[in-house]
Amino acid sequence: MPLEVVDSVADLPADVGAALRAYFTCEFATVNRRGEAIAWPAVPYVDPGDGHLICAVSIAFPVKAYNARRHPQVSLLFSDPTGSGLVDPPAVLIQGVAAVDEVLDYPPDMIGLFRTVSARQPDSSRFTSNRFIRGLFSWYLFQRIALRVTPERVTVWPGRDFAREPQVYEVRHGG
Repeated sequence: MPLEVVDSVADLPADVGAALRAYFTCEFATVNRRGEAIAWPAVPYVDPGDGHLICAVSIAFPVKAYNARRHPQVSLLFSDPTGSGLVDPPAVLIQGVAAVDEVLDYPPDMIGLFRTVSARQPDSSRFTSNRFIRGLFSWYLFQRIALRVTPERVTVWPGRDFAREPQVYEVRHGG
């Protein structure tokens, strides 16, 4: 299929946008110092304002952030729709560039990510609503490193059928 150009992730087809908003997790891949690709599950949030994808890591487990600082080209694969409520959604691969920010204050995109996590993992509120636990583990719960991914290329497999040729989009960001 030919390459299509879009100005932002908001301009992608509706089923792709729905998958990016509804999938509970994605596989977030970075490259380690030995040049090996490493992937971990991550909770993504699409910032509706600028189309960046936001993931956060605890300051206790900063490997994704270290890798992204060293090699900012990252990818996010949305391949498992479990719990999303979507019927036959596509698989979506986002390739882009990550900016790594230590979060001391919480801008709207990080608050959006925390709300997304709360909605998708409602039992987490039992942990975070306990004042004693919050005091002991605030460094783990709330001190996060933000990974803001600027999408450059989006590859879509309708119906998550990886045997089919995918549709590929280049993201210009306002062109």
